[in-house]
Amino acid sequence: MTLLGTGLLGIWHDLEVKDNAELYDFQLWYTQQHLPERLGVPGFLRGRRYQAVAGQPQYAALYETKSVETLASASYHKQLNNPTTWSTQNLARFRNTNRTAFAVEQSLGYGIGAGLSVIWLSPESNTASQITSWITDNSFPHIIQTPGIVAAHLLSGDQKSTQADTTESAIRGTPDKISDCVVLVEGHDPSVTEQTLSQYLSPTAMDEIGKTSYECCHYKLIHSSVSADILNF
Repeated sequence: MTLLGTGLLGIWHDLEVKDNAELYDFQLWYTQQHLPERLGVPGFLRGRRYQAVAGQPQYAALYETKSVETLASASYHKQLNNPTTWSTQNLARFRNTNRTAFAVEQSLGYGIGAGLSVIWLSPESNTASQITSWITDNSFPHIIQTPGIVAAHLLSGDQKSTQADTTESAIRGTPDKISDCVVLVEGHDPSVTEQTLSQYLSPTAMDEIGKTSYECCHYKLIHSSVSADILNF
Protein backbone atom coordinates (compact mmCIF):
# COMPACT_ATOMS: atom_id res chain seq x y z
CA MET A 1 0.00 0.00 0.00
CA THR A 2 1.47 3.34 -1.03
CA LEU A 3 -0.40 5.47 1.51
CA LEU A 4 1.32 5.46 4.89
CA GLY A 5 -1.77 4.73 6.99
CA THR A 6 -5.42 3.72 6.80
CA GLY A 7 -6.77 7.25 7.29
CA LEU A 8 -6.46 10.40 5.21
CA LEU A 9 -7.61 13.98 5.68
CA GLY A 10 -8.35 15.77 2.43
CA ILE A 11 -8.74 19.55 2.30
CA TRP A 12 -9.55 21.38 -0.93
CA HIS A 13 -10.12 25.13 -1.06
CA ASP A 14 -9.93 28.31 -3.05
CA LEU A 15 -8.03 31.30 -1.70
CA GLU A 16 -9.02 34.96 -1.45
CA VAL A 17 -6.01 37.26 -1.36
CA LYS A 18 -5.77 40.95 -2.21
CA ASP A 19 -2.22 41.01 -3.53
CA ASN A 20 1.03 39.10 -3.91
CA ALA A 21 2.04 40.00 -0.37
CA GLU A 22 -0.95 38.10 1.04
CA LEU A 23 -0.28 35.15 -1.28
CA TYR A 24 3.36 35.11 -0.14
CA ASP A 25 2.22 35.17 3.48
CA PHE A 26 -0.13 32.22 2.86
CA GLN A 27 2.59 30.12 1.22
CA LEU A 28 5.10 30.94 3.96
CA TRP A 29 2.58 30.10 6.70
CA TYR A 30 1.78 26.73 5.18
CA THR A 31 5.44 25.79 4.76
CA GLN A 32 6.90 27.16 7.97
CA GLN A 33 4.06 26.70 10.46
CA HIS A 34 0.93 24.88 9.39
CA LEU A 35 2.35 21.74 7.80
CA PRO A 36 4.95 21.18 10.56
CA GLU A 37 2.25 21.84 13.17
CA ARG A 38 -0.06 19.22 11.70
CA LEU A 39 2.73 16.67 11.32
CA GLY A 40 3.48 17.11 15.02
CA VAL A 41 0.08 15.59 15.93
CA PRO A 42 0.44 11.92 16.99
CA GLY A 43 -0.72 9.67 14.16
CA PHE A 44 -0.10 12.20 11.36
CA LEU A 45 2.41 10.50 9.05
CA ARG A 46 2.78 12.57 5.86
CA GLY A 47 1.43 15.84 4.52
CA ARG A 48 1.32 17.05 0.92
CA ARG A 49 0.24 20.24 -0.81
CA TYR A 50 -0.97 20.74 -4.37
CA GLN A 51 -2.00 23.52 -6.72
CA ALA A 52 -4.63 23.05 -9.42
CA VAL A 53 -3.60 23.12 -13.08
CA ALA A 54 -7.08 22.29 -14.43
CA GLY A 55 -10.33 22.62 -12.50
CA GLN A 56 -11.15 23.73 -8.98
CA PRO A 57 -10.68 24.08 -6.02
CA GLN A 58 -7.42 25.96 -6.37
CA TYR A 59 -5.42 24.20 -3.61
CA ALA A 60 -5.35 20.75 -2.04
CA ALA A 61 -3.75 19.31 1.07
CA LEU A 62 -3.62 15.60 1.92
CA TYR A 63 -2.62 14.29 5.34
CA GLU A 64 -1.99 10.57 5.66
CA THR A 65 -2.76 9.28 9.15
CA LYS A 66 -2.34 6.08 11.12
CA SER A 67 -6.12 5.59 11.04
CA VAL A 68 -9.26 7.60 10.44
CA GLU A 69 -9.70 7.73 14.24
CA THR A 70 -6.56 9.90 14.40
CA LEU A 71 -8.67 12.65 12.81
CA ALA A 72 -11.09 12.58 15.74
CA SER A 73 -8.39 12.42 18.42
CA ALA A 74 -8.11 14.79 21.38
CA SER A 75 -4.62 15.84 20.28
CA TYR A 76 -5.82 16.90 16.85
CA HIS A 77 -8.93 18.64 18.17
CA LYS A 78 -6.82 20.55 20.67
CA GLN A 79 -4.88 21.97 17.72
CA LEU A 80 -8.09 22.76 15.80
CA ASN A 81 -9.39 24.72 18.76
CA ASN A 82 -6.18 26.65 19.46
CA PRO A 83 -5.02 28.17 16.17
CA THR A 84 -2.14 30.62 16.20
CA THR A 85 -2.62 34.24 15.19
CA TRP A 86 -0.90 33.47 11.90
CA SER A 87 -3.23 30.51 11.31
CA THR A 88 -6.30 32.62 12.09
CA GLN A 89 -5.20 35.20 9.53
CA ASN A 90 -4.72 32.64 6.76
CA LEU A 91 -7.66 30.34 7.49
CA ALA A 92 -9.92 33.37 7.05
CA ARG A 93 -8.72 33.51 3.43
CA PHE A 94 -10.08 30.02 2.63
CA ARG A 95 -13.10 29.86 0.33
CA ASN A 96 -15.26 26.94 -0.93
CA THR A 97 -13.58 24.54 1.47
CA ASN A 98 -14.08 20.78 1.31
CA ARG A 99 -12.69 19.08 4.42
CA THR A 100 -13.23 15.34 4.76
CA ALA A 101 -11.76 12.58 6.92
CA PHE A 102 -11.46 9.40 4.88
CA ALA A 103 -10.97 5.71 5.48
CA VAL A 104 -8.66 4.13 2.91
CA GLU A 105 -10.56 1.42 1.03
CA GLN A 106 -7.82 0.54 -1.45
CA SER A 107 -4.32 1.89 -2.12
CA LEU A 108 -2.15 0.59 -4.97
CA GLY A 109 1.35 1.51 -6.14
CA TYR A 110 4.31 2.98 -4.30
CA GLY A 111 5.69 6.43 -3.65
CA ILE A 112 4.02 9.68 -4.65
CA GLY A 113 3.60 11.35 -8.03
CA ALA A 114 4.20 14.90 -9.18
CA GLY A 115 0.71 14.91 -10.69
CA LEU A 116 -2.57 14.16 -8.92
CA SER A 117 -6.08 13.80 -10.30
CA VAL A 118 -9.00 13.82 -7.88
CA ILE A 119 -12.53 12.56 -8.56
CA TRP A 120 -15.29 13.34 -6.09
CA LEU A 121 -18.18 10.85 -6.29
CA SER A 122 -21.55 10.72 -4.56
CA PRO A 123 -23.14 7.41 -5.59
CA GLU A 124 -26.81 6.78 -4.97
CA SER A 125 -27.24 4.32 -2.11
CA ASN A 126 -28.47 1.50 -4.33
CA THR A 127 -25.49 1.78 -6.69
CA ALA A 128 -22.63 2.59 -4.26
CA SER A 129 -21.33 -0.96 -3.83
CA GLN A 130 -21.34 -1.77 -7.53
CA ILE A 131 -19.56 1.50 -8.36
CA THR A 132 -16.81 0.99 -5.77
CA SER A 133 -16.38 -2.66 -6.79
CA TRP A 134 -16.07 -1.66 -10.44
CA ILE A 135 -13.42 0.92 -9.56
CA THR A 136 -11.29 -1.51 -7.52
CA ASP A 137 -11.82 -4.64 -9.63
CA ASN A 138 -12.01 -3.25 -13.18
CA SER A 139 -10.67 0.29 -13.36
CA PHE A 140 -7.71 0.30 -10.97
CA PRO A 141 -5.98 -2.78 -12.48
CA HIS A 142 -5.78 -0.95 -15.83
CA ILE A 143 -4.86 2.41 -14.30
CA ILE A 144 -1.97 1.09 -12.19
CA GLN A 145 -0.44 -0.61 -15.26
CA THR A 146 -0.47 2.60 -17.32
CA PRO A 147 2.98 4.09 -18.03
CA GLY A 148 3.51 7.21 -15.93
CA ILE A 149 1.04 6.22 -13.22
CA VAL A 150 2.53 5.51 -9.79
CA ALA A 151 -0.49 5.07 -7.49
CA ALA A 152 -4.28 4.86 -7.25
CA HIS A 153 -6.44 5.14 -4.14
CA LEU A 154 -10.12 4.76 -3.25
CA LEU A 155 -11.29 6.60 -0.11
CA SER A 156 -14.65 6.69 1.67
CA GLY A 157 -15.72 9.68 3.74
CA ASP A 158 -16.15 9.15 7.48
CA GLN A 159 -18.79 11.55 8.75
CA LYS A 160 -18.13 10.79 12.42
CA SER A 161 -14.43 11.65 12.22
CA THR A 162 -15.05 14.66 9.96
CA GLN A 163 -17.79 16.56 11.71
CA ALA A 164 -16.66 18.84 14.53
CA ASP A 165 -17.47 22.40 15.48
CA THR A 166 -14.03 23.85 16.10
CA THR A 167 -12.42 27.27 16.31
CA GLU A 168 -10.78 26.72 12.93
CA SER A 169 -14.05 25.80 11.20
CA ALA A 170 -15.62 28.96 12.62
CA ILE A 171 -12.77 31.06 11.24
CA ARG A 172 -13.43 29.73 7.72
CA GLY A 173 -16.94 31.16 8.08
CA THR A 174 -19.11 28.91 5.93
CA PRO A 175 -19.69 25.18 6.58
CA ASP A 176 -17.14 22.90 4.96
CA LYS A 177 -18.27 20.51 2.25
CA ILE A 178 -17.89 16.80 3.07
CA SER A 179 -17.23 14.15 0.42
CA ASP A 180 -18.84 10.71 0.17
CA CYS A 181 -16.18 9.01 -1.92
CA VAL A 182 -12.94 10.10 -3.59
CA VAL A 183 -10.59 8.56 -6.13
CA LEU A 184 -6.96 9.75 -6.20
CA VAL A 185 -4.69 8.89 -9.12
CA GLU A 186 -1.00 9.87 -8.99
CA GLY A 187 1.47 10.04 -11.84
CA HIS A 188 4.54 11.65 -13.36
CA ASP A 189 2.59 14.83 -14.14
CA PRO A 190 -1.04 16.01 -14.23
CA SER A 191 -1.37 15.46 -17.99
CA VAL A 192 -0.66 11.75 -17.50
CA THR A 193 -3.22 11.33 -14.73
CA GLU A 194 -5.84 13.35 -16.63
CA GLN A 195 -5.39 11.28 -19.79
CA THR A 196 -5.54 8.04 -17.81
CA LEU A 197 -8.81 9.00 -16.15
CA SER A 198 -10.34 9.91 -19.50
CA GLN A 199 -9.54 6.38 -20.66
CA TYR A 200 -10.43 4.28 -17.62
CA LEU A 201 -12.55 6.35 -15.23
CA SER A 202 -14.51 8.89 -17.26
CA PRO A 203 -17.97 10.27 -16.43
CA THR A 204 -19.36 8.26 -19.37
CA ALA A 205 -17.89 5.04 -18.02
CA MET A 206 -19.26 5.77 -14.55
CA ASP A 207 -22.76 6.42 -15.94
CA GLU A 208 -22.80 2.91 -17.35
CA ILE A 209 -22.11 1.43 -13.92
CA GLY A 210 -24.47 3.39 -11.69
CA LYS A 211 -25.90 6.76 -10.75
CA THR A 212 -23.41 9.11 -9.12
CA SER A 213 -22.29 12.72 -9.24
CA TYR A 214 -18.82 13.22 -10.74
CA GLU A 215 -16.44 16.15 -10.24
CA CYS A 216 -12.77 16.16 -11.16
CA CYS A 217 -9.68 18.36 -10.73
CA HIS A 218 -6.02 17.96 -11.69
CA TYR A 219 -3.14 19.12 -9.51
CA LYS A 220 0.64 19.50 -9.42
CA LEU A 221 2.59 18.69 -6.27
CA ILE A 222 4.17 21.70 -4.56
CA HIS A 223 5.34 20.24 -1.22
CA SER A 224 5.55 16.92 0.60
CA SER A 225 6.87 16.14 4.06
CA VAL A 226 6.77 13.28 6.59
CA SER A 227 6.40 13.59 10.34
CA ALA A 228 10.08 12.77 10.96
CA ASP A 229 11.08 15.88 9.00
CA ILE A 230 9.86 18.24 11.71
CA LEU A 231 12.44 16.87 14.17
CA ASN A 232 15.10 18.68 12.16
CA PHE A 233 12.98 21.70 11.22
